[in-house]
Amino acid sequence: MDNGTVESVRLADASAEHRPASGRKGLRKALAIAAAVAGLAAATSAQAHAATTPAPADAGVLATYGMETDDGNPGGRIEFRTLGDVVSVSDQQAGDGFGAIGYVYEYVNSTTRGDLVYSLRDDRADGVPAVARASDGHNLTEGRTYWFRICLIGNGQGLEYCDWAAWSNQE
Repeated sequence: MDNGTVESVRLADASAEHRPASGRKGLRKALAIAAAVAGLAAATSAQAHAATTPAPADAGVLATYGMETDDGNPGGRIEFRTLGDVVSVSDQQAGDGFGAIGYVYEYVNSTTRGDLVYSLRDDRADGVPAVARASDGHNLTEGRTYWFRICLIGNGQGLEYCDWAAWSNQE
């Protein structure tokens, strides 16, 4: 509190000695409200400071993208985590005769894919996805965008229920 606020509380407190008991209750209530308002102002100031303080440069940002096959009960999923260039493909339905296959392509533009970078396939539906990482030699260039594709494969039908997305590898 500033000195003006402290002084007004002291004057109000001194004059309360000469009031009936109901006046003291009102004063206590007013002081409690003033304390709550002061606490709220301090908390708001701390939050404003925190919101404007930049994160450390080495904090690392983890962007995660994901999509599923286009069938009614998605049987395949692909995920891309930019930190470590981790791509995972998972078969989400056991016993349906399909596996999941994911592809990573060079990005040419919003309607054209380039060369295949690599593909991953998971046929097990055991909760353990097929995974590729930069540390395993599957590095994706930082700052570039890639096309990702997820499909179901199996039952002699070729690729089915495919979905596409372009995701940026920004850390």
